[in-house]
Amino acid sequence: MITWTEVDPQHFETYPSPKPLKGPDEIDAVIESVGAGKTVEITLADERAVRGRRMALGRRAKQHGLALQMRYQDNKIIVRRHEQNELRPEHQEKSRGPRRRKD
Repeated sequence: MITWTEVDPQHFETYPSPKPLKGPDEIDAVIESVGAGKTVEITLADERAVRGRRMALGRRAKQHGLALQMRYQDNKIIVRRHEQNELRPEHQEKSRGPRRRKD
């Protein structure tokens, strides 16, 4: 349960303002290029950075309404745009119609 009260609008100004947004990140350039249909290979300093960068790419792409396909090896990640309609045959499900409950 929450409690709340109405306050004077000037009270809003007494709270600290949010941190300013960061400027463009190098991930933004990758997302732009992939969004334009290009395939991009990213080389990182070491293998330990791969997982974090893949997660960051996925989150950022989702913010831009994109789905990505990523593969990685050693300290490299290769990225391309994922076309939702192009599922592999093993992931395509045939329509069976409505399911009926057996009594």
